[in-house]
Amino acid sequence: NLNFSISNILMLFDLRPKETKEDFFDYNEELDSIASYLTDKTTRIIVIRGLRRTGKSSLMRVALNKTKVKFVLMDARELTSLSRKSFESKLLQKLRSIKGVSAAVLDRVESIEAGIKISLKNDEDIWKLLKEAKPVIAVDEVQMLKGTGTEAFFAALYDDTGCKIILTGSEVGVLDAFIGKDDPKAPLFGRAYVEVKMHPLGQDKSKEFLLKGFKEIGKDLGNGMLEKALQELDGIIGWLTMFGNSALTTSFENALKNATTKGAELAYSELESFLGGRAAAKKRYIALLSILAEKNMRWADLKRAMEIQLKEPVSDSQFTNYLDSLVDYGFIIVEDGVYSIPDPLLKKALTNA
Repeated sequence: NLNFSISNILMLFDLRPKETKEDFFDYNEELDSIASYLTDKTTRIIVIRGLRRTGKSSLMRVALNKTKVKFVLMDARELTSLSRKSFESKLLQKLRSIKGVSAAVLDRVESIEAGIKISLKNDEDIWKLLKEAKPVIAVDEVQMLKGTGTEAFFAALYDDTGCKIILTGSEVGVLDAFIGKDDPKAPLFGRAYVEVKMHPLGQDKSKEFLLKGFKEIGKDLGNGMLEKALQELDGIIGWLTMFGNSALTTSFENALKNATTKGAELAYSELESFLGGRAAAKKRYIALLSILAEKNMRWADLKRAMEIQLKEPVSDSQFTNYLDSLVDYGFIIVEDGVYSIPDPLLKKALTNA
């Protein structure tokens, strides 16, 4: 029974976010930092940031389980709508099932009515429940809730309860806007927070991850295939996991092809979603990214190459806005003045488009 055997041995190559330290690869320093902040009474907000598929969700879950704190885990991607009402409604549902909350507190919750009109006995509300339970409120991909009013909810949570808050986000600029960084008008501006950054694995750690994962499932990858996988997947632990998972049921060659093909499609679909609200400038964004898919460049060289490809001038301010938006949403990064695409499979998708 192949499915039975896989379910029993699948650990590192499980596509779901990890829950326990045993299934979590490396990132020990980041895990220790989160665990320390969760048990430190003076730390109220923890922000985990990093590129897509670098293990932020797993880090948060493993840290919460390791420290055995009371917590409510929310995923913005699972809400029925991106609104404060939907968020609070889901939060109240989850508060009812939290471990360590007394039955006396939970018994006061009567119902969730249409929208987010919450009925509680004795005129008590969600805030009374939060103040008494004091759970850690953990939210995955919180940047999706930017502009919904949820920022004000978290400001009140910080000011009026003893709850800790832990947030993850893969769109660096949008996440910064959500937490009010450098914006005095933002609801969360001025609230102290600590940051933990996730990063792609280096070459040695990527190799260690694959070798350990294939050892768990009883397969020998071989040096040639190992080097090819490392070259094509380049330290993004989500892509490495997809490759290993696919190799459970097919050859290494097919598994790598499946991972790179499906991964490229997923990465490009995320880009398409970003471009959906920017139809007028889509051609320019694609031109800019296609150039970066071939070669990392500095601002002036990239602007010149883009204008040559488009056969039209682009103003400095427009070009800077394009770059800033792509950086904010995590599609490109800039280091020492050099712009690049960090995701090897987004590069692949753009090269083949």
